[in-house]
Amino acid sequence: MKNQKLCGILPALLTAFTDDGIDCAKVARHTKYLADAGVHGLYVGGSTGEMILMSEDERKTLLETVIESVGDRLTVIAHVGTTSTRGALELARHAEKAGAHALSSVTPLYYRYSFREVKHYYERLAGETVLPVIIYNIPVLTGTTLSTDQLAEILSIPNVGGMKFTSSDFFQLERIRAMFPDKVFYNGSDEMLCSGLAAGADGGIGSTYNFMPKTILSIYRAFRANDPATALKYQAKANEAIATVLKYGVMPSAKMILKLKGMDHGECREPFMPLGEEAIEALKALEVE
Repeated sequence: MKNQKLCGILPALLTAFTDDGIDCAKVARHTKYLADAGVHGLYVGGSTGEMILMSEDERKTLLETVIESVGDRLTVIAHVGTTSTRGALELARHAEKAGAHALSSVTPLYYRYSFREVKHYYERLAGETVLPVIIYNIPVLTGTTLSTDQLAEILSIPNVGGMKFTSSDFFQLERIRAMFPDKVFYNGSDEMLCSGLAAGADGGIGSTYNFMPKTILSIYRAFRANDPATALKYQAKANEAIATVLKYGVMPSAKMILKLKGMDHGECREPFMPLGEEAIEALKALEVE
């Protein structure tokens, strides 16, 4: 049976930094803002959270801060993907002890691993915890493109509970959805949330959800209410902002928009660079909520 607790709209949480670590107070403030807006959960420590720019201890601190700040209000999915299986397993064990509701991981990073190696990685991860494991399929960043049959093999691993699908191949999403009606599937491309929901996604995980949760929730609620025209209207509204964010860089732009809304998250870590005046002025002109 599908885990309904995992369904819905989950911001891929940004990470607020100090000069030498995680800014726990700003993280807690932001999670409260998102909870008050009505999101269903949080996806912590993923690409949007700058996970590869953080130490293992920082990732643990971030997750603990989020779980402590949201209590029972939101579902928390801990992203544990990193450059080694050993590191991912350590983060998985920590996430279970910390009280996360599920785990997630990108396919193994950097090297062009074989499918046999990718599948074995998820078998190791799923066998390490009682928490459901959500595959994070994002070929554009990982360089790993999996066929429908290969995804089906991984989704058949015991304790794999679903997939975050960040791709425009919605035919593949629909086919996988039909094969696994009891798994949870998330759309991962913010600008195509309507398309993902139409292909069978149970919700979405996205970067821009951090600064316009109400607009994203309006897309989701309208679609669930069988009102596609309204869903498309809100998708178009969201895409006006997304187009600008994509132009200047997703994470730096998202943090700047939060700053403009009174929730300063600081800068992204290098090699990201601060935004220029042109970008800041363009972001100021956006109307987001």
